[in-house]
Amino acid sequence: MELEPDVPGRDSQWVDTGRAVATTIRRTYPDTTPWSRDQLLEIFGKLRSTGYLGSTIPKEANGAGLALGQFASLTEGIASAVPFLSNHSVQRFITAAGSPEAKQRVLPGLLEGTSIGAVAVTEPRGGSSIKNPATTVDPGRGGLVLTGRKDWVTHAMTADTAVVLAADEQGRSVRVLVDLAAPGVERRPLRTHGLCHLTFGSLEFHGVEVERWRILTEDGAAGAKAGFGVARVLVAVQAVAVAFEALARTTQHLTTRTARGSRVADLDLTTHRVGVIAAELLGARLLAYHAATALETGHPSAAALASGAKAHACTTAVRACTELLSMCAGHGLDTSTGVAAFRDDAEMLATADGTGLVNSVLWGAHVKDHLAGPAELKEKQCRLSR
Repeated sequence: MELEPDVPGRDSQWVDTGRAVATTIRRTYPDTTPWSRDQLLEIFGKLRSTGYLGSTIPKEANGAGLALGQFASLTEGIASAVPFLSNHSVQRFITAAGSPEAKQRVLPGLLEGTSIGAVAVTEPRGGSSIKNPATTVDPGRGGLVLTGRKDWVTHAMTADTAVVLAADEQGRSVRVLVDLAAPGVERRPLRTHGLCHLTFGSLEFHGVEVERWRILTEDGAAGAKAGFGVARVLVAVQAVAVAFEALARTTQHLTTRTARGSRVADLDLTTHRVGVIAAELLGARLLAYHAATALETGHPSAAALASGAKAHACTTAVRACTELLSMCAGHGLDTSTGVAAFRDDAEMLATADGTGLVNSVLWGAHVKDHLAGPAELKEKQCRLSR
């Protein structure tokens, strides 16, 4: 849905590119059940030429060389029909901090769409916290041994490689590239009520042997934290895209319904609510691309802005989709119409890369510190440095 003027950082041509290929994908692959690995590989093969798999990786490193705003725009367009496809993060992590062996053995398949990557951070005890992971990687015979469990992993049942956040023998956070076909890896599916075209699940590691070249060469917590900013912006633009699709579908349906001799779409109440929802979604989109620009320029507030944008976009999208579902009445409750799926997808997106509460607190803390003034901020920084 295009409403002029466009927002800074958003490229409508990339949105259109994503929407066109995603519409074709949706028509070809219905999601009555989660897509299989073979289907996903076909889908990622169709996306390869768009730059989706190479994302913001520089061209000299065999990536697509997209600016973050361009990639967010592409992802937004894709999400209008097939949200949260993921499988673009692991290759960025390897490009930034992978060993020469990782770049030679693992990276090409991810960039070409012949293998699927997953990110495994969330744990049963600590959610998506990156502090003190319970999953450990310790010295073993001839290498390292990974033990632990990760929950809510996107593509858990179809991925080939996962970047796993763990603690080494000295308690330091590290990120490990794990071959999910290795002995000792156990996958358990999770049943979800949204994003039904994908698989989600738990990954259990029972003494999985890991070569040392699979350790990313950066602080694991810092790398995970840096990745969250981009991930949260991408979730934000996708949540807005889903809600705009729900708005369009609902408005179109209400043109076919009548009440007291008038089309329901023409009633003042309908007009009012459609306008309010559209304005709220446009505001959420604006904040998301504002955060993308901040990340790309390295602004100090970028991480906090990304958290705020993600929390706001998902809250707005869920609220909008819930109201729109109600406006459709029985039509919305018919699962064959797809209206309820928009709400379910928005609710699933709200849990990705930190819940709304987590991201709202991160954003709120940043705002509070900014509003407190230089003196109180300096005092807080002194306390934290002690």
